[in-house]
Amino acid sequence: MKTLRSLPLLLFIALLSAATAAAQGKKAAIPFTYLPDNNEDQYNQSITSKTLPLGADGFVILSRNKPGEYAIERYNATLKNAWSTAIPLAAEETLEAFARNEEAALVVTHRLNEQGNQVLYAHRVDLRNGQKDKPVLLLEAPADARKAGITLSPDATKLLAYRFNVTGNQVVQGISGSLYDGKIQKLKDTKYNLSDLRGIVSAEVIVNDAGDQFISLISENMERLTVRQYTLKSPDAKGMSVLVGGMFDGKKVYIMDSKYALQPNGNLYGVVLTADEKTGDYYSLKAVKFDFENEDMVFAEEFRFTPEYLASVNKLDKSGGAKANRLEDIYLTDLILTPEEKLIVLAEKKYMEGGENSPYYAKEIHLFAYDQFMGTAWSSVLMKSQKAPSDEAFTGISYRYHLNGNTLNLLTLEELDGKYDLYLRRIDTNTGKAEAPTAARLNVANDKNIAYVKDFTAWLSERDLVTVVRPSKKANSLQLRRLQIK
Repeated sequence: MKTLRSLPLLLFIALLSAATAAAQGKKAAIPFTYLPDNNEDQYNQSITSKTLPLGADGFVILSRNKPGEYAIERYNATLKNAWSTAIPLAAEETLEAFARNEEAALVVTHRLNEQGNQVLYAHRVDLRNGQKDKPVLLLEAPADARKAGITLSPDATKLLAYRFNVTGNQVVQGISGSLYDGKIQKLKDTKYNLSDLRGIVSAEVIVNDAGDQFISLISENMERLTVRQYTLKSPDAKGMSVLVGGMFDGKKVYIMDSKYALQPNGNLYGVVLTADEKTGDYYSLKAVKFDFENEDMVFAEEFRFTPEYLASVNKLDKSGGAKANRLEDIYLTDLILTPEEKLIVLAEKKYMEGGENSPYYAKEIHLFAYDQFMGTAWSSVLMKSQKAPSDEAFTGISYRYHLNGNTLNLLTLEELDGKYDLYLRRIDTNTGKAEAPTAARLNVANDKNIAYVKDFTAWLSERDLVTVVRPSKKANSLQLRRLQIK
């Protein structure tokens, strides 16, 4: 395994000084109000990005400013607030999606109605002036069924609201729903018959910009991966299936984690982590490219988690603590496609230490790269160590990424060499080599209050990003800040 090597430090983030900001007519920071939402599942967030770039015109933010109410706010590139539109929520109503297309920002919420049924509502806000349309009921489902779902196309011009059709013992037999356009006008009702598959454990629904729907399923005792494509042009489904679990080298192996991503080249990629059923030890990583246009599956070479791999990870760990005797708590987090169609797979070690009020941890990131033919390109491990109190969970830890050409930028909040700060790591996706982490020089406040909210971090361009942070010199409140990368 190739490991990340430090290169000479390059300049990372230079905060705009007050004089420079004034000279350029820009503000570097403004006060920001943030109220944590206790209804959110911080371990499996429905919405991980609450800041959406609008190109050179600025960005929109989804924030909770007061109990029972969110707001969509538009800012220009100088951090001037153009408008703010309230999205009130009923008791126990939760946010399920936040996206924007060329015309509007969209929020989807989930709650129970007066009859006790699940309902999904879409809220549409005009990007020009913040005008809010009347909420649209997307879907209604029985309260005792699996939770109703929503998925949006990458350009947010298609929304698919869906429910699971299950038997009395909650076995999935099918999925039905409704497909909408970006104006929340219904395009068609959808129905997927899955009764021919045995023992469906999980089902994930993805929709592309054209409105084609992809259903990714794990079935047969967590051993089989199946993907089906449904298009607007044909009622017939295309399907591809592969057995990724079963007996291998005398061990019974099952799928213990999976991740799917529809990429700009039109292909769907699926990656699974498998484990030994008897011991629970991580067994391998398997990746598949589903090319429905050519009706072809391309399989990557299996990556085995050998004792040598564990030893190499332990060798990189300079924390001084006890060395791990097995791989554990590692989960697939992102699938990224480079301009040369190299697939980068990220898996992160993250866990909760113990009981209900125990701290959360986010540690090393495992990276695996495949070329355009799904051949193994490189693999590496990036060491980090992050800790957060239970009430913050993953609000400020883990990472945010941005792909700029063949450079993968990873931004983290860490304490390195006694300095608590935001750090950037740049990784060359051609080789897997990484620069040493470079501090933003914010000197983030390190006390018992929230000092960084990762969900609001977003790149506006390859050299500009915005974030919500509390520097120690301005420790009285959070700030919405613009940072420049050099």
